[in-house]
Amino acid sequence: MLAAGDAAALVSAYALGFAVSEAIGPLPAVSAPPGLLAALAAAAVPVWLAIFTGYKLYENDSLRISVASFDEVRDVFHAMLAGSLVFLIVSQGLRFTFGWWVYTPVEAALFCSFALVLVPLVRGTLRSWVFPRVMEQRRALVVGTGDEARIVHRKLTAHPEYCVEVVGFLGADEPGLPGPVLGAPHEIGRVIEAFEVDRVLLTSSLASHEEMLDLLRNLRLPHVQISVVPRYSEIFTSNATLDDVEGMPVVTLPQLRLGRSSRLLKRAFDVAASAAALVLLAPVLAAIALAIRLDTAGPALYRQPRRGRNGSTFSIAKFRTMSIGAEARRAEVLDLNDVDGPLFKIKGSDPRVTRVGAFLRKTSLDELPQLWNVLRGEMSLVGPRPFVVYEADQITGWAERRLDMTPGITGLWQVLGRNDLPFEEMCKLDYLYVTNWSLWWDLKILCQTIPTVLLGRGAY
Repeated sequence: MLAAGDAAALVSAYALGFAVSEAIGPLPAVSAPPGLLAALAAAAVPVWLAIFTGYKLYENDSLRISVASFDEVRDVFHAMLAGSLVFLIVSQGLRFTFGWWVYTPVEAALFCSFALVLVPLVRGTLRSWVFPRVMEQRRALVVGTGDEARIVHRKLTAHPEYCVEVVGFLGADEPGLPGPVLGAPHEIGRVIEAFEVDRVLLTSSLASHEEMLDLLRNLRLPHVQISVVPRYSEIFTSNATLDDVEGMPVVTLPQLRLGRSSRLLKRAFDVAASAAALVLLAPVLAAIALAIRLDTAGPALYRQPRRGRNGSTFSIAKFRTMSIGAEARRAEVLDLNDVDGPLFKIKGSDPRVTRVGAFLRKTSLDELPQLWNVLRGEMSLVGPRPFVVYEADQITGWAERRLDMTPGITGLWQVLGRNDLPFEEMCKLDYLYVTNWSLWWDLKILCQTIPTVLLGRGAY
Protein backbone atom coordinates (compact mmCIF):
# COMPACT_ATOMS: atom_id res chain seq x y z
CA MET A 1 0.00 0.00 0.00
CA LEU A 2 2.80 2.40 0.83
CA ALA A 3 4.53 1.64 -2.46
CA ALA A 4 1.29 2.23 -4.40
CA GLY A 5 0.69 5.45 -2.47
CA ASP A 6 4.24 6.62 -3.13
CA ALA A 7 3.87 5.88 -6.85
CA ALA A 8 0.62 7.86 -7.02
CA ALA A 9 2.15 10.76 -5.08
CA LEU A 10 5.28 10.84 -7.28
CA VAL A 11 3.26 10.74 -10.51
CA SER A 12 1.03 13.54 -9.22
CA ALA A 13 4.08 15.57 -8.17
CA TYR A 14 5.65 15.18 -11.59
CA ALA A 15 2.38 16.14 -13.34
CA LEU A 16 2.12 19.27 -11.19
CA GLY A 17 5.78 20.13 -11.77
CA PHE A 18 5.41 19.61 -15.51
CA ALA A 19 2.27 21.80 -15.65
CA VAL A 20 3.89 24.64 -13.69
CA SER A 21 7.15 24.39 -15.68
CA GLU A 22 5.19 24.47 -18.94
CA ALA A 23 3.28 27.54 -17.78
CA ILE A 24 6.22 29.62 -16.54
CA GLY A 25 9.08 28.44 -18.78
CA PRO A 26 10.07 30.08 -22.08
CA LEU A 27 10.67 26.64 -23.64
CA PRO A 28 8.52 23.49 -23.74
CA ALA A 29 8.99 21.37 -20.62
CA VAL A 30 9.34 18.19 -22.70
CA SER A 31 10.45 17.78 -26.32
CA ALA A 32 11.29 14.07 -26.61
CA PRO A 33 9.34 11.58 -28.79
CA PRO A 34 6.22 10.10 -27.12
CA GLY A 35 7.60 6.56 -27.31
CA LEU A 36 10.72 7.51 -25.36
CA LEU A 37 8.66 9.40 -22.79
CA ALA A 38 6.42 6.36 -22.27
CA ALA A 39 9.46 4.11 -21.79
CA LEU A 40 11.04 6.54 -19.31
CA ALA A 41 7.75 6.86 -17.40
CA ALA A 42 7.43 3.07 -17.18
CA ALA A 43 10.99 2.79 -15.88
CA ALA A 44 10.79 5.76 -13.51
CA VAL A 45 8.26 4.31 -11.05
CA PRO A 46 10.19 1.11 -10.17
CA VAL A 47 13.43 3.11 -10.03
CA TRP A 48 11.88 5.54 -7.53
CA LEU A 49 10.48 2.67 -5.45
CA ALA A 50 13.92 1.02 -5.48
CA ILE A 51 15.48 4.26 -4.24
CA PHE A 52 12.86 4.54 -1.48
CA THR A 53 13.59 0.93 -0.55
CA GLY A 54 17.30 1.76 -0.36
CA TYR A 55 16.50 4.48 2.17
CA LYS A 56 14.50 1.91 4.21
CA LEU A 57 11.23 3.77 3.79
CA TYR A 58 9.32 0.48 3.68
CA GLU A 59 10.81 -1.04 6.83
CA ASN A 60 9.62 1.40 9.50
CA ASP A 61 6.09 -0.01 9.73
CA SER A 62 7.36 -3.49 10.58
CA LEU A 63 10.17 -2.37 12.89
CA ARG A 64 8.49 0.41 14.86
CA ILE A 65 5.24 0.57 16.83
CA SER A 66 4.44 4.21 16.14
CA VAL A 67 5.46 5.57 12.76
CA ALA A 68 5.02 9.31 12.17
CA SER A 69 5.17 10.18 8.47
CA PHE A 70 6.63 13.55 9.42
CA ASP A 71 9.69 11.77 10.84
CA GLU A 72 10.35 10.33 7.38
CA VAL A 73 10.53 13.73 5.66
CA ARG A 74 14.31 13.83 6.03
CA ASP A 75 14.77 10.41 4.41
CA VAL A 76 12.23 11.26 1.71
CA PHE A 77 14.15 14.47 0.98
CA HIS A 78 17.44 12.59 0.63
CA ALA A 79 15.78 9.97 -1.58
CA MET A 80 14.30 12.71 -3.78
CA LEU A 81 17.72 14.34 -4.18
CA ALA A 82 19.34 11.03 -5.10
CA GLY A 83 16.62 10.08 -7.58
CA SER A 84 16.45 13.53 -9.15
CA LEU A 85 20.22 13.48 -9.65
CA VAL A 86 19.93 10.16 -11.51
CA PHE A 87 17.18 11.46 -13.79
CA LEU A 88 18.96 14.78 -14.36
CA ILE A 89 22.05 12.88 -15.54
CA VAL A 90 19.91 10.77 -17.90
CA SER A 91 18.08 13.83 -19.23
CA GLN A 92 21.30 15.78 -19.77
CA GLY A 93 22.71 12.80 -21.68
CA LEU A 94 19.65 12.77 -23.95
CA ARG A 95 19.89 16.52 -24.41
CA PHE A 96 23.54 16.53 -25.49
CA THR A 97 23.11 13.41 -27.64
CA PHE A 98 19.77 14.05 -29.34
CA GLY A 99 18.79 17.58 -28.27
CA TRP A 100 15.68 16.34 -26.44
CA TRP A 101 14.32 17.97 -23.27
CA VAL A 102 13.07 15.40 -20.76
CA TYR A 103 13.77 16.55 -17.21
CA THR A 104 15.12 20.06 -16.63
CA PRO A 105 16.55 21.47 -13.37
CA VAL A 106 13.44 23.64 -13.03
CA GLU A 107 11.21 20.59 -13.34
CA ALA A 108 13.40 18.75 -10.83
CA ALA A 109 13.06 21.57 -8.27
CA LEU A 110 9.29 21.75 -8.75
CA PHE A 111 8.93 17.96 -8.67
CA CYS A 112 10.89 17.66 -5.41
CA SER A 113 8.90 20.49 -3.82
CA PHE A 114 5.55 18.91 -4.63
CA ALA A 115 6.73 15.39 -3.76
CA LEU A 116 8.00 16.48 -0.33
CA VAL A 117 4.42 17.49 0.48
CA LEU A 118 2.46 14.77 -1.31
CA VAL A 119 4.50 11.70 -0.28
CA PRO A 120 4.28 12.29 3.52
CA LEU A 121 0.64 13.39 3.13
CA VAL A 122 -0.35 10.18 1.35
CA ARG A 123 1.66 8.06 3.78
CA GLY A 124 0.08 9.79 6.77
CA THR A 125 -3.40 9.31 5.31
CA LEU A 126 -2.79 5.59 4.75
CA ARG A 127 -1.42 5.10 8.26
CA SER A 128 -4.15 7.08 10.01
CA TRP A 129 -7.27 5.98 8.13
CA VAL A 130 -6.54 2.92 5.96
CA PHE A 131 -4.11 0.70 7.86
CA PRO A 132 -6.21 0.48 11.09
CA ARG A 133 -9.16 -0.76 9.00
CA VAL A 134 -7.45 -3.31 6.75
CA MET A 135 -4.29 -4.48 8.49
CA GLU A 136 -4.22 -7.50 10.74
CA GLN A 137 -3.43 -6.52 14.32
CA ARG A 138 0.10 -7.23 15.51
CA ARG A 139 -0.02 -9.28 18.71
CA ALA A 140 2.06 -7.88 21.58
CA LEU A 141 3.13 -9.40 24.89
CA VAL A 142 3.97 -7.01 27.74
CA VAL A 143 6.68 -8.32 30.07
CA GLY A 144 5.86 -7.00 33.53
CA THR A 145 2.73 -6.31 35.54
CA GLY A 146 3.61 -3.08 37.36
CA ASP A 147 2.72 0.54 36.71
CA GLU A 148 4.96 0.79 33.63
CA ALA A 149 3.21 -2.22 32.09
CA ARG A 150 -0.21 -0.66 32.70
CA ILE A 151 0.91 2.61 31.11
CA VAL A 152 2.24 0.76 28.06
CA HIS A 153 -1.06 -1.09 27.72
CA ARG A 154 -3.07 2.14 27.97
CA LYS A 155 -0.95 3.95 25.40
CA LEU A 156 -1.11 1.09 22.90
CA THR A 157 -4.86 0.55 23.18
CA ALA A 158 -5.55 4.30 22.93
CA HIS A 159 -4.09 4.43 19.41
CA PRO A 160 -5.78 2.06 16.95
CA GLU A 161 -3.54 3.44 14.19
CA TYR A 162 -0.65 1.50 15.79
CA CYS A 163 -2.44 -1.74 14.79
CA VAL A 164 -1.21 -3.44 17.99
CA GLU A 165 -3.27 -5.80 20.13
CA VAL A 166 -1.95 -6.57 23.63
CA VAL A 167 -2.67 -10.26 24.17
CA GLY A 168 -1.59 -10.23 27.82
CA PHE A 169 1.11 -9.78 30.44
CA LEU A 170 3.99 -11.88 31.70
CA GLY A 171 4.72 -11.89 35.42
CA ALA A 172 2.99 -12.05 38.77
CA ASP A 173 -0.79 -11.76 38.77
CA GLU A 174 -1.95 -8.44 40.23
CA PRO A 175 -5.49 -7.14 40.81
CA GLY A 176 -6.77 -4.55 38.35
CA LEU A 177 -4.63 -5.55 35.39
CA PRO A 178 -6.30 -4.61 32.08
CA GLY A 179 -5.50 -8.01 30.59
CA PRO A 180 -4.69 -11.63 31.45
CA VAL A 181 -1.40 -12.85 32.91
CA LEU A 182 -0.24 -15.56 30.52
CA GLY A 183 2.67 -17.06 32.40
CA ALA A 184 5.90 -16.67 34.35
CA PRO A 185 9.17 -15.22 32.95
CA HIS A 186 10.69 -18.64 32.18
CA GLU A 187 7.61 -19.49 30.08
CA ILE A 188 8.09 -16.62 27.65
CA GLY A 189 9.00 -18.92 24.75
CA ARG A 190 5.91 -21.07 25.26
CA VAL A 191 3.66 -18.00 25.54
CA ILE A 192 5.04 -16.53 22.32
CA GLU A 193 4.33 -19.71 20.38
CA ALA A 194 0.96 -20.40 22.00
CA PHE A 195 -0.42 -16.89 21.44
CA GLU A 196 1.36 -16.18 18.14
CA VAL A 197 3.08 -13.10 19.56
CA ASP A 198 4.69 -10.70 17.05
CA ARG A 199 6.26 -8.26 19.49
CA VAL A 200 7.55 -8.38 23.08
CA LEU A 201 7.65 -5.19 25.14
CA LEU A 202 9.96 -5.38 28.13
CA THR A 203 8.77 -2.95 30.80
CA SER A 204 10.45 -4.30 33.93
CA SER A 205 12.77 -7.04 35.06
CA LEU A 206 10.89 -10.00 36.54
CA ALA A 207 13.99 -12.03 37.36
CA SER A 208 17.69 -11.42 37.97
CA HIS A 209 19.58 -9.35 35.42
CA GLU A 210 21.45 -12.32 33.99
CA GLU A 211 18.34 -14.51 33.84
CA MET A 212 16.42 -11.85 31.91
CA LEU A 213 19.36 -11.39 29.53
CA ASP A 214 19.45 -15.13 28.86
CA LEU A 215 15.71 -15.17 28.22
CA LEU A 216 15.90 -12.26 25.78
CA ARG A 217 18.95 -13.61 23.97
CA ASN A 218 17.15 -16.88 23.42
CA LEU A 219 14.14 -14.92 22.19
CA ARG A 220 15.79 -13.54 19.07
CA LEU A 221 13.34 -15.28 16.79
CA PRO A 222 13.11 -13.95 13.21
CA HIS A 223 9.37 -13.28 13.49
CA VAL A 224 9.38 -11.55 16.91
CA GLN A 225 10.31 -7.92 17.48
CA ILE A 226 11.65 -6.94 20.90
CA SER A 227 11.06 -3.45 22.30
CA VAL A 228 12.51 -2.21 25.60
CA VAL A 229 10.89 0.56 27.63
CA PRO A 230 13.98 2.18 29.19
CA ARG A 231 14.36 3.38 32.73
CA TYR A 232 13.76 7.10 33.31
CA SER A 233 11.59 7.19 30.17
CA GLU A 234 9.58 9.97 31.83
CA ILE A 235 12.39 12.51 31.34
CA PHE A 236 13.53 11.96 27.74
CA THR A 237 12.00 11.52 24.32
CA SER A 238 13.08 10.33 20.89
CA ASN A 239 14.77 13.74 20.51
CA ALA A 240 17.48 12.60 22.93
CA THR A 241 20.91 11.66 21.56
CA LEU A 242 22.00 8.03 21.58
CA ASP A 243 25.77 7.70 22.10
CA ASP A 244 27.88 4.58 21.67
CA VAL A 245 30.45 4.06 24.44
CA GLU A 246 32.43 0.91 23.62
CA GLY A 247 29.28 -0.83 22.42
CA MET A 248 27.16 0.42 25.34
CA PRO A 249 24.28 2.75 24.32
CA VAL A 250 24.13 5.91 26.44
CA VAL A 251 21.21 8.34 26.22
CA THR A 252 22.22 12.01 26.45
CA LEU A 253 19.52 14.53 27.29
CA PRO A 254 19.45 18.04 25.75
CA GLN A 255 20.19 21.11 27.85
CA LEU A 256 17.31 22.17 30.10
CA ARG A 257 17.09 25.68 28.71
CA LEU A 258 15.94 27.43 25.59
CA GLY A 259 18.62 29.81 24.28
CA ARG A 260 17.96 33.31 23.01
CA SER A 261 18.42 32.31 19.36
CA SER A 262 15.97 29.40 19.78
CA ARG A 263 13.39 31.68 21.36
CA LEU A 264 13.84 34.19 18.53
CA LEU A 265 13.42 31.44 15.93
CA LYS A 266 10.28 30.11 17.65
CA ARG A 267 8.81 33.63 17.95
CA ALA A 268 9.53 34.47 14.31
CA PHE A 269 7.77 31.29 13.19
CA ASP A 270 4.79 32.08 15.44
CA VAL A 271 4.41 35.62 14.09
CA ALA A 272 4.66 34.60 10.44
CA ALA A 273 2.32 31.60 10.74
CA SER A 274 -0.32 33.27 12.96
CA ALA A 275 -0.45 36.43 10.81
CA ALA A 276 -0.89 34.38 7.64
CA ALA A 277 -3.53 32.17 9.29
CA LEU A 278 -5.54 35.17 10.53
CA VAL A 279 -5.63 36.63 7.03
CA LEU A 280 -6.53 33.35 5.31
CA LEU A 281 -9.12 32.34 7.92
CA ALA A 282 -10.78 35.75 8.22
CA PRO A 283 -13.95 34.62 6.33
CA VAL A 284 -14.19 31.49 8.52
CA LEU A 285 -13.78 33.54 11.70
CA ALA A 286 -16.49 35.96 10.58
CA ALA A 287 -18.89 33.11 9.72
CA ILE A 288 -18.36 31.42 13.11
CA ALA A 289 -18.92 34.71 14.95
CA LEU A 290 -22.15 35.27 13.03
CA ALA A 291 -23.37 31.73 13.79
CA ILE A 292 -22.76 32.24 17.52
CA ARG A 293 -24.66 35.54 17.57
CA LEU A 294 -27.59 34.03 15.69
CA ASP A 295 -27.71 30.97 17.98
CA THR A 296 -27.78 32.70 21.38
CA ALA A 297 -27.68 36.21 22.81
CA GLY A 298 -24.29 37.50 23.89
CA PRO A 299 -20.85 38.23 22.46
CA ALA A 300 -19.16 35.90 19.97
CA LEU A 301 -15.83 35.95 21.83
CA TYR A 302 -15.14 34.75 25.35
CA ARG A 303 -12.14 35.92 27.34
CA GLN A 304 -10.76 34.23 30.43
CA PRO A 305 -7.64 34.76 32.60
CA ARG A 306 -5.03 32.06 32.02
CA ARG A 307 -1.59 31.40 33.46
CA GLY A 308 1.19 32.21 31.00
CA ARG A 309 4.96 32.02 30.80
CA ASN A 310 6.85 32.50 34.08
CA GLY A 311 3.56 32.64 36.00
CA SER A 312 2.21 35.72 34.25
CA THR A 313 -1.52 36.16 33.60
CA PHE A 314 -3.09 36.95 30.24
CA SER A 315 -6.60 36.98 28.79
CA ILE A 316 -7.15 34.08 26.40
CA ALA A 317 -9.56 34.58 23.46
CA LYS A 318 -11.97 31.83 22.40
CA PHE A 319 -15.24 31.64 20.56
CA ARG A 320 -18.03 31.45 23.12
CA THR A 321 -19.41 27.90 23.34
CA MET A 322 -21.56 28.27 26.47
CA SER A 323 -24.57 30.30 27.40
CA ILE A 324 -24.13 33.58 29.28
CA GLY A 325 -23.51 33.03 33.00
CA ALA A 326 -22.16 29.51 32.55
CA GLU A 327 -19.28 30.07 34.97
CA ALA A 328 -21.71 31.02 37.75
CA ARG A 329 -23.51 27.70 37.18
CA ARG A 330 -20.37 25.61 37.53
CA ALA A 331 -21.35 24.36 41.00
CA GLU A 332 -24.45 22.78 39.48
CA VAL A 333 -22.41 20.45 37.24
CA LEU A 334 -19.37 19.68 39.41
CA ASP A 335 -20.56 16.10 39.82
CA LEU A 336 -20.33 15.63 36.03
CA ASN A 337 -16.56 16.20 35.91
CA ASP A 338 -14.86 13.46 33.84
CA VAL A 339 -11.16 14.28 34.38
CA ASP A 340 -8.87 13.89 37.35
CA GLY A 341 -6.61 16.40 39.04
CA PRO A 342 -7.52 20.09 39.30
CA LEU A 343 -8.99 20.25 35.78
CA PHE A 344 -12.72 20.40 35.07
CA LYS A 345 -14.06 18.84 31.87
CA ILE A 346 -17.37 17.17 31.05
CA LYS A 347 -17.09 14.45 28.42
CA GLY A 348 -20.82 13.96 27.99
CA SER A 349 -23.53 16.54 27.50
CA ASP A 350 -22.84 19.77 29.36
CA PRO A 351 -26.16 21.61 29.79
CA ARG A 352 -24.36 24.94 29.59
CA VAL A 353 -22.97 24.32 26.07
CA THR A 354 -24.93 25.85 23.18
CA ARG A 355 -25.84 24.06 19.94
CA VAL A 356 -23.19 25.90 17.93
CA GLY A 357 -20.79 25.60 20.86
CA ALA A 358 -20.99 21.79 20.84
CA PHE A 359 -19.94 21.74 17.18
CA LEU A 360 -17.13 24.24 17.77
CA ARG A 361 -15.76 22.18 20.65
CA LYS A 362 -15.92 18.92 18.73
CA THR A 363 -14.03 20.45 15.80
CA SER A 364 -11.76 22.66 17.99
CA LEU A 365 -12.82 25.71 15.95
CA ASP A 366 -13.43 27.57 19.20
CA GLU A 367 -9.63 27.80 19.60
CA LEU A 368 -9.03 29.83 16.42
CA PRO A 369 -9.19 33.31 18.07
CA GLN A 370 -6.07 32.33 20.03
CA LEU A 371 -4.11 33.09 16.86
CA TRP A 372 -4.48 36.70 18.03
CA ASN A 373 -2.92 35.75 21.37
CA VAL A 374 -0.04 34.19 19.42
CA LEU A 375 0.44 37.32 17.34
CA ARG A 376 0.51 39.41 20.54
CA GLY A 377 3.19 37.17 22.04
CA GLU A 378 1.00 35.88 24.89
CA MET A 379 0.84 32.41 23.36
CA SER A 380 2.71 30.24 20.87
CA LEU A 381 1.39 27.90 18.21
CA VAL A 382 2.91 24.96 20.10
CA GLY A 383 3.52 24.80 23.82
CA PRO A 384 2.08 23.65 27.16
CA ARG A 385 -1.64 24.31 27.28
CA PRO A 386 -2.49 27.38 29.45
CA PHE A 387 -4.71 26.32 32.33
CA VAL A 388 -7.26 28.49 34.10
CA VAL A 389 -5.49 30.45 36.86
CA TYR A 390 -6.99 28.56 39.82
CA GLU A 391 -6.22 25.22 38.11
CA ALA A 392 -2.65 26.19 37.21
CA ASP A 393 -1.90 27.36 40.75
CA GLN A 394 -2.51 23.81 42.03
CA ILE A 395 0.35 22.46 39.88
CA THR A 396 3.54 22.45 41.95
CA GLY A 397 7.00 20.88 42.05
CA TRP A 398 8.73 19.70 38.88
CA ALA A 399 5.48 20.11 36.94
CA GLU A 400 5.86 23.90 37.28
CA ARG A 401 8.55 23.69 34.60
CA ARG A 402 5.66 23.92 32.12
CA LEU A 403 5.63 27.65 32.87
CA ASP A 404 9.20 28.04 31.54
CA MET A 405 7.82 28.30 28.00
CA THR A 406 5.09 30.34 26.36
CA PRO A 407 1.80 28.38 26.38
CA GLY A 408 0.51 27.08 23.08
CA ILE A 409 -2.68 26.51 21.10
CA THR A 410 -1.65 22.89 20.62
CA GLY A 411 0.96 20.78 22.35
CA LEU A 412 2.34 17.33 22.99
CA TRP A 413 -0.52 15.96 25.07
CA GLN A 414 -3.09 17.47 22.73
CA VAL A 415 -1.88 15.19 19.91
CA LEU A 416 -1.42 12.15 22.16
CA GLY A 417 -4.90 11.93 23.67
CA ARG A 418 -6.00 15.42 24.76
CA ASN A 419 -8.57 15.30 27.58
CA ASP A 420 -8.61 11.48 27.62
CA LEU A 421 -5.16 11.46 29.28
CA PRO A 422 -4.81 11.37 33.09
CA PHE A 423 -3.79 14.70 34.60
CA GLU A 424 -0.44 13.34 35.81
CA GLU A 425 0.34 12.18 32.27
CA MET A 426 -0.46 15.67 30.94
CA CYS A 427 2.06 17.18 33.37
CA LYS A 428 4.72 14.64 32.36
CA LEU A 429 4.22 15.38 28.66
CA ASP A 430 4.42 19.14 29.25
CA TYR A 431 7.68 18.59 31.16
CA LEU A 432 9.06 16.48 28.29
CA TYR A 433 8.16 19.17 25.76
CA VAL A 434 9.72 22.02 27.74
CA THR A 435 12.95 20.13 28.45
CA ASN A 436 13.35 18.63 24.95
CA TRP A 437 12.15 21.43 22.67
CA SER A 438 13.17 21.74 19.03
CA LEU A 439 11.66 23.60 16.08
CA TRP A 440 11.45 20.30 14.19
CA TRP A 441 9.36 18.90 17.05
CA ASP A 442 7.04 21.93 16.85
CA LEU A 443 6.49 21.29 13.15
CA LYS A 444 5.82 17.62 13.84
CA ILE A 445 3.24 18.45 16.54
CA LEU A 446 1.51 20.91 14.21
CA CYS A 447 1.25 18.22 11.54
CA GLN A 448 -0.05 15.69 14.08
CA THR A 449 -2.65 18.20 15.26
CA ILE A 450 -4.48 18.06 11.90
CA PRO A 451 -5.57 14.36 12.04
CA THR A 452 -6.21 14.68 15.79
CA VAL A 453 -8.67 17.53 15.18
CA LEU A 454 -10.26 15.86 12.15
CA LEU A 455 -10.86 12.65 14.12
CA GLY A 456 -12.10 14.59 17.16
CA ARG A 457 -9.94 12.59 19.58
CA GLY A 458 -10.41 13.67 23.21
CA ALA A 459 -12.33 16.80 22.22
CA TYR A 460 -14.96 17.86 24.78
